[in-house]
Amino acid sequence: MKRITVFSLTVIFLFFAALPAPLLAWERSKEDKKNNIKIYTRKVEGSNFKEYKAVMKIKATVPSLVALVDDISACSRWIHTCNEGRLLKRVSPKQSYTYTINEAPWPVSDRDAIVLNTISQESTKGPVRIDILGVPDYAPEKENLVRVNMIKGHWLFTPLGDGMTEVTYQVHNDPGGNLPSWLVNSVVVTQPYNTMINMKKLVKEKKYEEAKFDFIAE
Repeated sequence: MKRITVFSLTVIFLFFAALPAPLLAWERSKEDKKNNIKIYTRKVEGSNFKEYKAVMKIKATVPSLVALVDDISACSRWIHTCNEGRLLKRVSPKQSYTYTINEAPWPVSDRDAIVLNTISQESTKGPVRIDILGVPDYAPEKENLVRVNMIKGHWLFTPLGDGMTEVTYQVHNDPGGNLPSWLVNSVVVTQPYNTMINMKKLVKEKKYEEAKFDFIAE
């Protein structure tokens, strides 16, 4: 009986040890009722850098929002701290490799990042998601720039009806180099908030408003 008990406890322990670590709770860090924007942050186990999530309700179609995010050359106009963006490779209409240079406060070196972007829609007329995955080794590093070690996140566009869409922008990253965590964590609210404000303005441009995609069902 004792052997069975010890064996059973061992099996139970190994089962729970194999489960993924629970995600920590989100904390609301900012709310802008006028612009329908909420910013959340949370700590990530094993990382000194916080993850952020911005949620916004906006009068815009899902294809127009996808078109804006997919237009990496326009990143300096709306993504906070982005100085330059360009397409490295178009794998398919739904997948691409992009390169960005992001401004850092003096005397910190600017960062560059290479990201694999993948667009998906799980069901007809359902939410559209753009997964963001850093691939730092896709191209050689450049002098005077620090390569971002890790980026993982997504955009999620959920249609609400009457031309309204809920936008979710969630990212966790490791900026590389020797940046102190307090400095990075000090902008995890400012970055997504300003990005959302700029998105709200820019998505109204005609080329985005009129955008259509064969792989997105409205």
